[in-house]
Amino acid sequence: MKKFPVTPYLLLLPSMIYLVLFFAYPMVQSLQLALRREGQFLHLRAEPAPEAAPVGTLEMQTEVRILDRLRTEEVLPNGRTRPIYWFQVEAEDAAGSTVQGWVSQSNVFIESRTESTTARVVSGETTQEWTLDFLRRMVTDFRFGSALGTTILLIALILPLQFVLAIVMALVLQSQIRGSTIFLYIFTLPLGISDLASGILWYSIFTQRGFLNSFLVSTGLLDQPFIFIQAGNQGWMIAAIVLAEVWRATSIVMVIVVSGLQAISRDVIEAGEVFGANLWQRLRYIILPMLKPSLQVALILRTILAFQVFAVVVALTGGNVITVLANETYRWYDPARFNNPNVAASYAGFIMLLSLGISMFYLRAVRSQEEAEKAL
Repeated sequence: MKKFPVTPYLLLLPSMIYLVLFFAYPMVQSLQLALRREGQFLHLRAEPAPEAAPVGTLEMQTEVRILDRLRTEEVLPNGRTRPIYWFQVEAEDAAGSTVQGWVSQSNVFIESRTESTTARVVSGETTQEWTLDFLRRMVTDFRFGSALGTTILLIALILPLQFVLAIVMALVLQSQIRGSTIFLYIFTLPLGISDLASGILWYSIFTQRGFLNSFLVSTGLLDQPFIFIQAGNQGWMIAAIVLAEVWRATSIVMVIVVSGLQAISRDVIEAGEVFGANLWQRLRYIILPMLKPSLQVALILRTILAFQVFAVVVALTGGNVITVLANETYRWYDPARFNNPNVAASYAGFIMLLSLGISMFYLRAVRSQEEAEKAL
């Protein structure tokens, strides 16, 4: 009898636990926050008793008219008693219908329990319902279209530049020319810098009194500083963001490409040289096809990270004139601004769905020949 292989599943267990705790559970919670609405409603009772049947529902802060009142006594644990008032009230519910019923004094604010003729609903029961209101609010937000368009534009500009530069950098390192180790240190230096630090660094380059303007003015190329970062120069602001992101994150793609190049046998490349293939032909017909698995991983990783671009945009532009999806997520969540976690969760879920969709596209579009044959 063949023994069941237990070891692979034991090795897989920590990964599954990690995915459940740090991916699946937060994702489900975020989607629930985007699609579920919590509210408080007060149920009117047919009789002055907590267990009586509900006869109507009122929203918080609804003004009610007092029709009748009833005083009862509640026995405390120490044997004493205290008065408890029940009020028969009348008001209009959310649908505009007039409802009547009894409510406890703990559910309404009333100035005088014995004389007041009006009160206001201040507490009730917490209820939850599924809704698309937060998604509609996200889509109809006047900044949503701009944020989505800018995010897609940045991805379209950043990814091609990063991959071209990363492949060139990887080929330089793989060529093992003299000083390639120094190039490795130079290329990977931005990996040690955070998003925010990168944005601040490039802001110091493009600002009115920054390094770029100082150089242009001192060399006589400009008579006075040019304001690159301002509302009227959105093209320059986009260019600054692209340069900052390309400088900061190209090294990530380069590391992946280098690992892929090291997996290619030098015999294959040398065979291409023997048959007369020049550098461009070897790159197009030998290196790039064999790099597809590595490029697939790099594409997925960089696209997901590009959807999350936030700190660089805020550091360079303030996040008002130029905005992206991640910035809008933060604005809706920020207690000092909109303080609406539900709409923020809608933005986060939208970013996640876009990332998953594009990742699935990459998995099918960028496949090795063996993978394509297996799919058929």
